[in-house]
Amino acid sequence: MSSAQEEAKKDPEGKELRQDIDSFLGDQLESHEKKSLNLRMRDIGSLENEPYAWKEFFRLETKDEYENTLGYTTEREYYFLFYHYETVVDRQYALKYWLESFIEGESIRPGRGKRTYDYAKPTIILINPTNIIIMNYDCKYYDDYDFEDWRDRMIKYFGDKDSTIVIELKCDGPLEWTLNAPDPKNRELF
Repeated sequence: MSSAQEEAKKDPEGKELRQDIDSFLGDQLESHEKKSLNLRMRDIGSLENEPYAWKEFFRLETKDEYENTLGYTTEREYYFLFYHYETVVDRQYALKYWLESFIEGESIRPGRGKRTYDYAKPTIILINPTNIIIMNYDCKYYDDYDFEDWRDRMIKYFGDKDSTIVIELKCDGPLEWTLNAPDPKNRELF
């Protein structure tokens, strides 16, 4: 049994993830404001339909204004979804079924990228033994530097370079498995 699986068994309630979320928010609230009421659920495919132990959903909005790609000055809005599963197997099955009806209803194969992905929004997905963490935002806020900055922050707070699987999706594609991608030939749960 891997050390990640052993750690997951020690924390079925996800206390460690909750602490990581609190630490993450503590560091972001100087430059962002947290909103969690009256938010419309993001279109992330069928993951919401799969059983999970608990989830947290919120939006961070920048306190400063930035010019978006449409030429308007606005605050940037980033949406975060955290899904915690009681066991590694629960997360594996949720991920398996989610990949069949992924974001925008697309079916994707483990470890295989896609060059184009119609209607996709910039999205960073971290997959840990008992957690799936999603951050996305609208294309009008996208720029390469900002996207890479958020990816690095997400990995710093919620990832592990050796075990976390990272999926990156940009406006209308591409979709890339950028860290610890599973072998596309392997049909087993991962």
